[in-house]
Amino acid sequence: MSRFAWSEQVTTISSTLRTLEQQVADGERDAPGLEDLKSALDDLRLRAWGLLMATTESDYANFQERFRIRRTREICTAMSSDIRAGKFSRQNPELPAVAQAARDVVNAVEEAT
Repeated sequence: MSRFAWSEQVTTISSTLRTLEQQVADGERDAPGLEDLKSALDDLRLRAWGLLMATTESDYANFQERFRIRRTREICTAMSSDIRAGKFSRQNPELPAVAQAARDVVNAVEEAT
């Protein structure tokens, strides 16, 4: 298996971010997909941290499992607090899908335990 080209990937990510910063500096405020990019970068950062923390394959699998469970709990707790505090519009069309996803998680956890 060939080695992963870390420096090339870092250069690509940095270049992409510089391009986006320049677009915003030039006045391009409507950036479709920017939220998705932010989420992907957050995920990349957290996964990279996990890779650095893992010493063996089984450690990484256990770390990833714990991380995903903890992150899901954090997101759910923050979302419920924000919704109750009125930080989200009750007319947001994505809220029913969030409710369904939360029900699916509850059902899957109950079936697994």
